Amino acid sequence: MQARHTEEFHYRVSWRSDAVRPGFHPSRRSGSGERFHGLAPLLKHPDPRRIDLRASVLDPFGGYAVRIYEQRSAIKVFAIVDLSASMEFRGTGSKMDTLADFLASLALSAYRTGDSLGIIGCSEKIHAEFSLPLCRHPAMALNLVRRLRRFRPKGTNARGLVEAARCVPNSRSLVFLVSDFHMPLTLVKRILVSLGPHDVVPLVFWDASEMGGEATLGFRRMRDLEDGSERLLLLRPKLRARLEDSYRDRRERLVHLFLSHGREPLFLEEGFKADYLTRYFQRAL
Repeated sequence: MQARHTEEFHYRVSWRSDAVRPGFHPSRRSGSGERFHGLAPLLKHPDPRRIDLRASVLDPFGGYAVRIYEQRSAIKVFAIVDLSASMEFRGTGSKMDTLADFLASLALSAYRTGDSLGIIGCSEKIHAEFSLPLCRHPAMALNLVRRLRRFRPKGTNARGLVEAARCVPNSRSLVFLVSDFHMPLTLVKRILVSLGPHDVVPLVFWDASEMGGEATLGFRRMRDLEDGSERLLLLRPKLRARLEDSYRDRRERLVHLFLSHGREPLFLEEGFKADYLTRYFQRAL
């Protein structure tokens, strides 16, 4: 079997990190960065290498001033992923393969950016076997990805996504919220409210064949992946058009809800490519 090639994507945040550990992102802390932050008395910041002669000469009290630079810091990154049964859907692609490809790329991207990564897998509850505490090396995350490729979700709902917020530290983090969001919008809102302090990036996993556009007309056995129930339906042109309309309406409602909580969602309908995320963050800033 041919090995999969994993590509990294580049993410950025507009807020400032409070982390002590140096990294890539804007920070509230002063340190050994390159961006000028301001001046401070030498006694407060005893680093004579950074004495600003001009400011010191102009000081009416004869004190010495040193230049303070902004430190760039690391951030915490989390992926909260939906492992309910609807994520088992296979159409033009497999949602679980798309999820695994994304997590592998995220693990590599966070490692090369110098950030810590945590993963929380949920359906009705949090799945400890598909969760990962914060770590800075991708090996554990890639091991989890390999297990996810063999996993077949069976959870009947995604309420555990609300509980996942308790596993994220209070300090602001970048959180990728990954689901197909085939759940009540009231539940989606509860999840977003629970993650309120954080920078949440919603990734919506859909497939073109879910929307009825590629389905052949005639009798079709339709299965609800959330509860396992099946129905025999006569798929007529009008019914297929209604399915397409319902997806368009659902998309508009999701976009409006996510925007009201600070972020535009990214719909992944043709699998995962690292460039999709890189372009997403370029547009966002």
